This record gives sequence, C-alpha cells and structure tokens, in this order.
Amino acid sequence: MNFQGMMKEFNARKERLKTVSVGSCDQDRQPNCAPKMLVDVVLPNQVFILDYRFTRTYANITQNPQLSMSFMDDGAFTGYRFNGTCRLIESGDEYERVKEMWRKRLTSYQATRIVERIKGYYSARDAENILPDDFVIIKFEAVQGSVVKPDRILRACREDEHAPVRKKKTNEGR
Repeated sequence: MNFQGMMKEFNARKERLKTVSVGSCDQDRQPNCAPKMLVDVVLPNQVFILDYRFTRTYANITQNPQLSMSFMDDGAFTGYRFNGTCRLIESGDEYERVKEMWRKRLTSYQATRIVERIKGYYSARDAENILPDDFVIIKFEAVQGSVVKPDRILRACREDEHAPVRKKKTNEGR
C-alpha cells in the first residue's frame, strides 16, 4: 500500500475514530505519547486534532513541530502510523472552520448517544461534552506512513515516493 492509500484508509475510518495517539518530543528528545480528539482528516495528507495549552504535547510542539500519529483498526488488527510536522492554530479563519467541524462531530456523538439510549443501551458517558472550550487545533501534515500488521513486515512509504519501502523483520538477536 502506498502513502496515499494509507491516507485514504485513515480518511475512510475517521467517522469511527474519536481519538488518535500522538507522539511528540521536546527539544531535549524527551518523548510523550497521548490520545487526542480527532477532528478531521483532509486528503491528501492533513489531519486536525484538538489540544490544550496545558498539555505536554502542546509544550513539545512549541519546541519541536515533528509529530507521529497512529490509530488501530481493531477489526482488521492493523495499525497505521504517520509521521510529519504540525503547527498550532489558535485563531483566524482556519481555526473557525475547523472549530465548526468539531462542533459537527460533537453533535454527531450526542445524536448517536441519544439513539443508543432510546434503543435501551444506557450510557452515562459525556466525555466530549465536558471538554473545555479553550482548545487549540493542531494541523498535522503527514509525509510518511506505515502499516503495522502482525505478519512481521513493516510497510512504510513517504508521500513523495512511488513504491513502498519494505523491510522484513527477523528473529536475529533474540
């Protein structure tokens, strides 16, 4: 699967994903990994997520804009990882446009919860509704993608490459 195929898979799954895992490092290379609320995936390679000024991820991004993002397709037992750079969006037209996308996702989450309750599936979960409104938006631009499957083959592609780079993992040294 090439890079654009991986991004299309991400885009196809975005409605079922509420969070993605985000890895960042500060200038001293101290790693941090945290779940973040997914707002939208915009082809060919952009992802918008929510964050807050008080988080380690936010602090890391102000020092180092490189980010790694991943999600898991539980049904296919396949993981996807994207590496790239990001920037913080805290105001302006793009911020307002993405904020509106987030409002639509929140409305969808609430509608789904109401329908489930009508069907008899009670859920006291309100997590998305109690998030503070003073969020910032992270605009992530992926340049490399990897598919991680339990077959011990790493499939990695850069956005500007035509063919995937395949590396076979071995048991040497174990």
